[in-house]
Amino acid sequence: MLGKVKILVVEDEILIAESLRMMLENLGHEVPAIFTSGTEAIRNFRPGLADIIIMDIELANNTNGIDTAIELKKMGDPPIIFITNNTDERIRKKAIYQTSALHYVPKPFTKLDISIAIDLTLKLAGDRETASRKAHEFSHLMNDSIFIKDEGSFKKIMTGDIRFLKADGSYCFLYLKKDHIMFCENLSFLEGKLSFAKNLVRVHRSYIVNINYITKIQDNRLWIEEEEIPIGATYKKDLSDLLRFI
Repeated sequence: MLGKVKILVVEDEILIAESLRMMLENLGHEVPAIFTSGTEAIRNFRPGLADIIIMDIELANNTNGIDTAIELKKMGDPPIIFITNNTDERIRKKAIYQTSALHYVPKPFTKLDISIAIDLTLKLAGDRETASRKAHEFSHLMNDSIFIKDEGSFKKIMTGDIRFLKADGSYCFLYLKKDHIMFCENLSFLEGKLSFAKNLVRVHRSYIVNINYITKIQDNRLWIEEEEIPIGATYKKDLSDLLRFI
């Protein structure tokens, strides 16, 4: 990665947050912001704000890092490093498996602990990007369909049959003409996998729609048959540019 790594800190203990900022800056990284609650992080986060997020699992205002991470990954897919003094094994597994976090650092931590976590996270994120790029290089071989795992085999789905995708917590649902399929992946991951299908467009942090199935648009909403779907302010102009209005 060229230039400084931008690392967003989400931590409600100010002394720890400032100590972490100093560690990161001494390691040559940039800290674009510090948020003290999940609500504040979700409200202010935007794609490109950070390359990595370091987040406490227990946050202020009755929010927690796991739920916050799930919401943030609907808007982008920066790798997450969790920090915590919670020793509950159930919480640790939930944090890793429900959010696809790439590292988990117990408190109290040292500058070396943080440095190692960042290096490992960058390495794993780089491996993911390489795998995704290789997959994209071959996407021209079949631009009208995908194969989805189904009971030990792979079932062919035509992209034209996909009506919309909806994020729901740590899962995503792909709605077809007659049924739907559940994925244990975030929406940004599926958006990347389906980027070759130009008729599938992100319209909200929780929705991707097939523009060929849109039956009505009103203000900040659209309909696919009877399904009402919100249009996020971030995506409204891009959607409008793809449609013709009279």
